Amino acid sequence: MRALGIDEHVWRHGDGRTKGPKEPTGMVDLSREAGRVHARLLDLVPGRSKNAYADWLYGRGDGFRANIAVAALDPFGGYKAAINDRLADATAVLDAFH
Repeated sequence: MRALGIDEHVWRHGDGRTKGPKEPTGMVDLSREAGRVHARLLDLVPGRSKNAYADWLYGRGDGFRANIAVAALDPFGGYKAAINDRLADATAVLDAFH
């Protein structure tokens, strides 16, 4: 996998008075093969923060992180900080929706 995407999803479908994270962070494989993007959901983790993403990246291991050449993100500074910390050799790009 050479391209990784990240974004949050805001859950507002349930009772707003209940506790728990309302913004899970999702990681997506954006690698291309024969000109087609995989766009495969890899994982969802609770919260929208630098630590949510950085910890997930750390948990994948050195080999996984070393293969990532492009990291697409929304303009949230926490995601960019995680990329700077954990994917220093990857090129960060703004995703197509932002």
